[in-house]
Amino acid sequence: MRLLMYSKALYSTWIYYSADRILFDAGEGASSILGNKAFAVRHVFLSHGHADHIGGLIGLVNIRNNAMGDREKELTVHYPKGNYLVTEMMNFIARTNRRLSYSLEWVPLQPGDRIGLLAGQLPRYVEAFPTVHVHNEVSLGYNVVEVRHRLKPELAGAPQEEIVARVKAEGKESISEYYDQKLFSYGGDSVAIKPAYVADTEVLCHDTTFLDEEDRKEYKHATLSEAIACAREARVKKELFCFHISSRYNARLREIEAASGRYDGLDFKVTLVPPGRIYSVD
Repeated sequence: MRLLMYSKALYSTWIYYSADRILFDAGEGASSILGNKAFAVRHVFLSHGHADHIGGLIGLVNIRNNAMGDREKELTVHYPKGNYLVTEMMNFIARTNRRLSYSLEWVPLQPGDRIGLLAGQLPRYVEAFPTVHVHNEVSLGYNVVEVRHRLKPELAGAPQEEIVARVKAEGKESISEYYDQKLFSYGGDSVAIKPAYVADTEVLCHDTTFLDEEDRKEYKHATLSEAIACAREARVKKELFCFHISSRYNARLREIEAASGRYDGLDFKVTLVPPGRIYSVD
C-alpha cells in the first residue's frame, strides 16, 4: 500500500492513496506537493467542507487544466450530500474554470453509497460511512473495499481429492465464497469512529487531534486513546495511522515520531503522523 499524506490541523489535510488514484480530502497545497501525481488522481473523496480539507481543490482543478501533463483525464469529486460548504466551492470552481479541458463531475454521497473503482477478478469499491464532526455539517468517512474469494468453511481440512472431485462435478464456484475485505479506512475530522463502520479493515486513518484528553475543550475531534480504542475494537489487521495532530504539539515532534511502533496487547502497528510534515508509506 502506497500512501502520501500531509496533515496539520486547521491548515491542511489530504491523503493520496496511489493504488486506486484516490485523493482523500484536498487541503491547501495538495497539488503542489503531488506534482505530476496530480494528473493521476481519478477520484477525490471529501469528508466535509472545512477549508483545510477542500482549499486545495482550486489548485488541483487548475493544475490539471494548465500544467504539463495529460489534461484530458476525467476527475470525479465525491462529497457528503447536503454539505453547503462543498456546494459553495463547487459553484466557485464552476465560475472560475469555464473552459476545462477534461470532464469534472461532482457526486453527492450518503452513508452506504458505493463507488466502483476496479473491475476484474478482485473488484474494488469505495463505501461511505457516517462520521460526527460538527453539529451543523454533514460529514463522511470512506472504506476502500476489495471483493475476494476463499474456500468455503465447510471444506476446511477436507482432503484434496474431495475438493478436486467437487470442482470437476460442480465447478469452481461450488468450493469458494466471496467476501468483502476493507483495505483502507479514512475517517476525516471526527470524534471517535464507531468500530462497526471500519470493522476488520487492514489500515485505519483516524483523527487524533489531541494526544492528551485534557487539551480537548470541545467534542469535535478524537484523542489518541480513542483512536487506539476504536482500532482495537474494530480488529484492525495491520496499521493505525493517527493523523490531524494539533500543531500545539510541535515541540513534541521527536516524541511523536518515537511513539510510533508496535505495542503489547495490540495486533496492529500504531503510527503517529507528525503535523506539518509530508509523510510517505511504501
